[in-house]
Amino acid sequence: MQDKNNDLLEKVGVEIGEGKLNIDLNQTRDFFDTLKNTFESTAQNLQKDLSEGKVDIAENVGIKIDKEHINIDLEKTKNFIENLGKKIESFIGELDKTVDNIVKK
Repeated sequence: MQDKNNDLLEKVGVEIGEGKLNIDLNQTRDFFDTLKNTFESTAQNLQKDLSEGKVDIAENVGIKIDKEHINIDLEKTKNFIENLGKKIESFIGELDKTVDNIVKK
């Protein structure tokens, strides 16, 4: 678990050791810029596919969209949202632990 925290911190440009906290602002900025660009690209591709009627996410999310219909399987959508919520909770928990570790050091 500690290795994962260290890997994340390293990717973000944060180094902790010997009573010091070093932050490489360029690396931190690059990390968040890359993350932002990834999210923007994914959103643009999804929007394009939606507008062209190419999206069929019925398997995981329970939503199928074509040019004439929108079909929603509420049970699959509910399961997807519950799983997404669990993943977000886990991610936030990991962030909390990382912040706690930083504060302790």
